[in-house]
Amino acid sequence: MLGNFTFRAKLMSLLLCAIFGFALVTVVAINSMNAQQDASRLLRNYANLQSTTEQVSIGVLEYADTLRNLNEEGFTAYLTQLAQDRDRFISRLDENGASIPQANLQAAVEHVSTALAEYIGALIFLTEQRHTVGFTSEFGLQGDITRLGNELSAAVETLTLLRREFVNVRKEEANYLQQPTEENLAPLMASYERFMVRVDNFGFNDTIGQSATAYLEKIQAYPEAFALLELAEQQYGVAKASFDEQQTQLSNLLEQDILAAQAAAEQQTQQAYASLIIVSIAVTVIAAILMISVGRSARHTLSQVIADLTKVKDGDMTAKAHVNERRNDEFDALGKSLNAMTSGLHGVLHDVVSTSTHVSTMVDELNGAIGSIATNNRSVSSRTNSLAVATDDISSRITTLSATTAELQQHSSETYNSAKAGAGTIRAVLENLSGTVEAVNRTSQQLDELGTLSADIDNVIGMINDLANQTNLLALNAAIEAARAGEAGRGFSVVADEVRSLAEKTVDATSRITEIVSTIQNSTQNAIATMQQGQQRLHLIEENGGQAEEAMRTIEHNAQTSSSAANSMAGAIQDVAATAVQMSTEMERIAHQLSEDTHSIEVIVDKAQSIHNMTDSLADKTRIFRL
Repeated sequence: MLGNFTFRAKLMSLLLCAIFGFALVTVVAINSMNAQQDASRLLRNYANLQSTTEQVSIGVLEYADTLRNLNEEGFTAYLTQLAQDRDRFISRLDENGASIPQANLQAAVEHVSTALAEYIGALIFLTEQRHTVGFTSEFGLQGDITRLGNELSAAVETLTLLRREFVNVRKEEANYLQQPTEENLAPLMASYERFMVRVDNFGFNDTIGQSATAYLEKIQAYPEAFALLELAEQQYGVAKASFDEQQTQLSNLLEQDILAAQAAAEQQTQQAYASLIIVSIAVTVIAAILMISVGRSARHTLSQVIADLTKVKDGDMTAKAHVNERRNDEFDALGKSLNAMTSGLHGVLHDVVSTSTHVSTMVDELNGAIGSIATNNRSVSSRTNSLAVATDDISSRITTLSATTAELQQHSSETYNSAKAGAGTIRAVLENLSGTVEAVNRTSQQLDELGTLSADIDNVIGMINDLANQTNLLALNAAIEAARAGEAGRGFSVVADEVRSLAEKTVDATSRITEIVSTIQNSTQNAIATMQQGQQRLHLIEENGGQAEEAMRTIEHNAQTSSSAANSMAGAIQDVAATAVQMSTEMERIAHQLSEDTHSIEVIVDKAQSIHNMTDSLADKTRIFRL
């Protein structure tokens, strides 16, 4: 199903699947976390409400315990703190109750809050009534009754009859204070009336009577205060029972709801785990399927490409990679590039083989041409050596002729016999001059041939330069195609670089040969010009020799004329001698240049042979390819 999908499309599908799976897992996880947070928040609210309820219970119990030991000094602070804590307890209960979503719990909290208000109100009322009655016998009404009774006891201490009657009153007072009932009040009032009768009889109404009246007022107020205290205790008991009942109901509801919330949280946690596991497994399975499909497709395509590259590596230039035109993904582009590379490499190798064959043929022709040049060069060198020997001979003879001419000049005034001897010497000189003319003519011909051969050398060197430039161009093209071929064309690149290097060396060598040949041509032209001047001067010598011969015939008659002619001939001979010396020097230079030219030609022969060997090696290497 995914066979015609591109590799990028497969990867995008895998990426989208991973993103969708991650998003799905994230959504499930967020929902689970939200549910857990809600459950945790609800449990925390339950815990806060439970903690607040317990703190309120403990607080009111502490206030109840404190009331048992409360005294007059702590009464005001106790009431103030109790009122403040009542407002604080009710506010916390209302606040915690508002955070609970269950209506039954909110109602229960309201009931507890109401019961708490009633309970603390009853506690305050009880505290006030106990303060009125007296926390101990020393405070409140009890304290007033006890104080007034003590004052009366002190007042009647010295009065025996009054004291005896008041002692009975105090006894009844103690019973009454312990239980202020009508039964206990009647004996107390009877004893008090008897005491008052004694006071009246003794006439102490203005003093003891007033104190007794105040004492009686406190005794009469005590039943009402005690009744209010009992009522406060009853109300406190009822309020306490109601508060305990409401608190117990709230605790039971809280316990039930907490258990239910814990169970719901546990269930949500299990559902979240199950959802995460199911979604993760589904995403993992889908991603694994896509990854396996992508991996198989990529492995199959890469296997085909590797197989085709292996064929190319083994020299099969006809190998073609399979290309899925319908899919046309990156691997198909790679297959197209591989096919294009194979086709290009096929053309390059075909050109390399053709070029190698052509270069080998041209090198063979170059070897033949260079061999011919070397043979001609050796012939020119031999002829130049012969010309140098002849030039040396001419120089020697001209030197001798110069000496003879000088001797003739010195003895021109001698006798006729000396003139006849001079004529014979002149004839010999003329004969020698004829040979010299012939030698100079031959030398001139050889120099002309040397100039012609030098021109041929220029042609051959031009051909070598053309061949070297063409070889260099072919090697450059082969290097470029080998570079395009990459790793498979590295061997061809090395061979092409070596061929190009040899071609460049050949061009350098031919350039040096061209310079040498140019020098030889210049020297040859100079020698030819010098030989022409020598020929002219030799002709002049022949003409002067003829004139000298004619002059010698008349030397007997005109010795002075012969002397002048001898002087002229001596100057001409000196010129000829200088020309012969210069010609000898130039011949030596020509011989030296020809020797160097021969060496350079041998180097060219060696380089050409190296190029031939390399082209053979390149041909051997290219035979492994199947074109």
